[in-house]
Amino acid sequence: MTLAPSRTHLVDARSSFLVLAGWYVAIVVSFGLFLSTLSGSVPAGCGEVCDSERSRALLFGLYVATPVLFLALLVSLAMLAVLVARTRIRSSAVLGSLSAMLPLAVCGLLIANL
Repeated sequence: MTLAPSRTHLVDARSSFLVLAGWYVAIVVSFGLFLSTLSGSVPAGCGEVCDSERSRALLFGLYVATPVLFLALLVSLAMLAVLVARTRIRSSAVLGSLSAMLPLAVCGLLIANL
């Protein structure tokens, strides 16, 4: 009797991880697209004290969004491990999406309320 998981089980975990990673890549790319819509000019008469909209968003992304996204990734990975081991769902797209949705929804709510 072997305790190693079956080969199909491992394939499901790998492809589910790729779906999960795809969701996070989509979030990072959409933030980059959002940054491209912001103005890079400093308001007139403000001098060196003011920042542009783009630089404020970049600082927000660096100091707030990156740590939150990293914590969400850790939670998503833990959820993926539990879902692969404990559920009968064998669709990689469903497993990867389920493990990514709750943490990313919480991140979205936190960022929308700032």
